[in-house]
Amino acid sequence: MTIMPATTSRHLMRITFMLSGGFAGVVRGCRIDTAGLAAADRVAIEGLVIASGLVASFERFAAAARDRKQYDLAIDRAEMFVRVSCDDASLPDPARPLVAELVKRSTPQPLTFAVPDAADRPAVATESSSLWGRFIGDVVAKWEADGRDMTLVEPFAYVDPRDARWDAPPGAVVNGASIPRAFWSLIGGPFEGRFRNASVVHDVACVIRDRPWQEVHRMFHDACRCGGVGAAKAATMYYAVYQFGPRWTVEERRTIVGGTPHVERVVHDETPPPPTVADVRAIDDYFATHAVDPDKVPSVVVPGVTR
Repeated sequence: MTIMPATTSRHLMRITFMLSGGFAGVVRGCRIDTAGLAAADRVAIEGLVIASGLVASFERFAAAARDRKQYDLAIDRAEMFVRVSCDDASLPDPARPLVAELVKRSTPQPLTFAVPDAADRPAVATESSSLWGRFIGDVVAKWEADGRDMTLVEPFAYVDPRDARWDAPPGAVVNGASIPRAFWSLIGGPFEGRFRNASVVHDVACVIRDRPWQEVHRMFHDACRCGGVGAAKAATMYYAVYQFGPRWTVEERRTIVGGTPHVERVVHDETPPPPTVADVRAIDDYFATHAVDPDKVPSVVVPGVTR
């Protein structure tokens, strides 16, 4: 992202906004560079930003509700960068007029539409989600009667940066179980906004278990980035699934039945115990303040986490 010099206006800024409405919601968003607005429009937008009281970044979700509106907002000024991710119930009242105006200015966006993290600012202009692979098709699913599971009704796939294909076929059941539930509060739920595509293919891969769990969890990171998730949050969730998500080993048992060789594939579940609330807080804080190369995330030692 190019940081605009504050020469025309004391409050010159660039705003990126995204609204999603849960699993079935259409992603809408807008980008506003106040330097390109007419004077009256610029003053109005900048006034709403100032009145919003948004001067510090935060993430806050009242619940992992599937259909709750989710807001992602970045305000980039020469002197400050603020990133806010929250659901409608957690949006501060002073910020509601600003969000209402941004909603009016928003248009439908592809799932790759991204709101930058502070750590992403230098790379926004050059890094493309296409560097992280590509999705094939759209996630189309129906809720089951239990209100927890969804069944895919159309084929969907992710091709990672190494050109490996991860299929999520029709009939596959997904429910977000491959992501430790304690971490759902960090993203508002596994099928919200930009995490949706990655969560679907990760769920399917963790059920099929035909590849090493280490490869499956790395795929989740790359699919998150492909879906527009920022570097810091993708690293956080990669660490979460690597350290606390599903694990397995595969044993091949060879037998001879009636003179014919048979190979039985036996999968042993080795999923570790879930994290504590303190673990989640420490992990989130660590990756929010440390830029970690994806290749090194699995070996990171987070202070306060006994793993």
